[in-house]
Amino acid sequence: MAGGDRLRVRVYNVHFGDAILVSVPDSAEMRHILIDVGNILGGTGGKDDIFKPVLEDILQTLDGRPLDLYVMTHEHLDHVQGLYYAFTQYGLRLTAERVWLTASAQVGYYNTHERARKKREHARKAFDSIERHFAALEFVPTGIRSMLLNNNPRSTERCIDYLRNLAGESRTSYVFRGCGVDIQSFFQEAGTSIEIWAPEEDTSIYYGVFRPAASGGLTSGRGSVKMQDTLPVPPPGVDAGVFYDLVEFRQRGYGDNLLAIDAAANNTSVVFCLGWRGWRLLFPGDAEHRSWKEMNKREVLKPAHFLKVGHHGSFNGTPSPELLEKVLPKRAPDSRPRFAAVSTCTGSYPGVPHAETMERLAQLCTLRSVESLPITDLYMDFEFPPDQVDAPPGN
Repeated sequence: MAGGDRLRVRVYNVHFGDAILVSVPDSAEMRHILIDVGNILGGTGGKDDIFKPVLEDILQTLDGRPLDLYVMTHEHLDHVQGLYYAFTQYGLRLTAERVWLTASAQVGYYNTHERARKKREHARKAFDSIERHFAALEFVPTGIRSMLLNNNPRSTERCIDYLRNLAGESRTSYVFRGCGVDIQSFFQEAGTSIEIWAPEEDTSIYYGVFRPAASGGLTSGRGSVKMQDTLPVPPPGVDAGVFYDLVEFRQRGYGDNLLAIDAAANNTSVVFCLGWRGWRLLFPGDAEHRSWKEMNKREVLKPAHFLKVGHHGSFNGTPSPELLEKVLPKRAPDSRPRFAAVSTCTGSYPGVPHAETMERLAQLCTLRSVESLPITDLYMDFEFPPDQVDAPPGN
C-alpha cells in the first residue's frame, strides 16, 4: 500500500498502453488518482490478461476505498479497455468518487459542436474506406492492424459507456481547459493542486485535411499514373503481394488519412499538471504536436519534475524542442531531480518508441521505460518526498 509522506506514481507494465496510479499524501489521508488503463494488440504487446494483476494491485492499494479520481484521457483502446475487460472477464470492479472524461466523450457533444461534428464525419468516412481496403487483404502489417483497431469507434464504445458509470452521472465531468470543474476540493492541503492544460473544448481544431482515395490508378505529385509505370521492385526476400499492398496503401493516401485520424483522437487528450509540495508532475495522455502548440499559445506550459511521456514515446507525442524547453528546460529551475516514464512496447506501432526522441529526453532527465522491467515486474514506481532532495526516487 502507498503510505507515509511520499507521493508515488506507479506506472503499470500493460505493454503498449497506459495505466498509472498516483497516490498523493493529503493531510492524514492518501488520495488515489487512476489514469486510463488499456492496451492494444500488436507485436509482442497487448496481452489482455495483464489487466487482472493490474486491477488486483490497484484494489489492494485502495484497501476497500473507492478511487478519489479516475481520468480517461482520450478515446483510444490502449487507454480505455482495461477496466471494462477486468470487470467482464474477472469480475474485478473499481468505483470512483469522481470521474473525468475528455470533453468530446460526452453524450450529445457533437450535437452542440457543429464544426467538430463535420470534421468527425469526414474522419469516419475516411476510416471506413481504409477499413474496407484492408478487409480485402490476406495480410495486414502489425502496426497498421493496431492503428485500425485502436481508431475503430466500435472497439471503444462499450468501454467508454462503462467508464461513464464508475462514479454516477452527477460526479462525472467532461473536462477541457477552462471547464470550471471543481478541482481544489479534492485536497485538504493548500499546497496540492491540479491544473487542466488541455484539450480545447472545440475539438475541430485537431482534425487535419483528409486526402480522397485515388481511383483508377495510384496518385503521385503529378496526378493519376498507371500502376505498372511507378511501382518499385520488391526487395529480395519480401513477398511481392504484401509489398505492393503497402505501396498502394501509401500512394492512395490511406496512410496519411489513418495518421490524421489517430492524431485527432490523441489531441483530445486530457492534459493535467499535479502540483504537490513544490513538485510538479505532468500527465499529457497522448497529446500530439497540435495540442502542445495550443497549450503554448495559451501560455500554460511550465517546467515539470516528472513527465509521463506522451503517445508511448512517439516522435509526435513529445513537444518540439522549443516547447520541450518549457517543460524540461536544459537548465533546471531548481535542484530537484527530474524524471520521465514511458509505457511502450516495441513493434506495436510503426516507429514507436522513437529512438531520437528517447535520446533527447534521456539527456534532460532520468528516463525509465516499462520495457526495461524484468518480466516478473508488474510496475515501476517513482516516489517524491515532501522536502527538496537530490536523491532519485525509489522503485
